[in-house]
Amino acid sequence: MTLSRNRTLAVLVAAVVAADWLTKFWIHNRLVLGEVLPVIEGWVHLAHRRNTGVAFSAFAGDESWWRVGLLALASLVGIAVCLRLMQTTRDAPLRLAAALVLAGAVGNLGDRLVDGGVTDFILVRYFPYVFNVADIAITIGGTLLVLRMFFGQEIEGPATPSTA
Repeated sequence: MTLSRNRTLAVLVAAVVAADWLTKFWIHNRLVLGEVLPVIEGWVHLAHRRNTGVAFSAFAGDESWWRVGLLALASLVGIAVCLRLMQTTRDAPLRLAAALVLAGAVGNLGDRLVDGGVTDFILVRYFPYVFNVADIAITIGGTLLVLRMFFGQEIEGPATPSTA
C-alpha cells in the first residue's frame, strides 16, 4: 500500500464527511424540523427529518438511555472493520468500498454524538425514506462491496518490481 493511495482514500473520506456535515449544518440553518422544500417539484425535495434509529428509521421509537451509546459502539466497530480492510487489502475496488462505508459511518456517527440522532433531508419520489450524504456513501460502498464479493476477482494495486 503506497502513501499516495492512502492519501487519496484519506482525501475521499474527508471530502465525504465534510460534504455530509456541511449539508446537515445547512439544513439545520435553512429548514425547521419537518419542513419540506421542493428542489425539483414532485421529484426531489429537501425534507428536514431527524432519525434516532438506524437505517430506514428502524428502532427509531426506542428512546432507551442506552440507545445512543449502543448505536455509537456499532458505528465504531464498523469503522474499525473498514479501516482494517483498507489497510490489509491491495484490492483497489475493495479499498474504495471500505473508504465510502467508513466516510458514511463517520458522518452519521458525528451527527449522532452531537445531536442524539441523524439528520436526514433528501426525499426522492418513489423512495419511501429520507436520507443524507453519509447514507449515499454507505449505500454506494456497501453495493460495491457486495458486487466485489460476488462478481469480482481481486485486483491488486500496481505491481512492485521483483528482485529475483
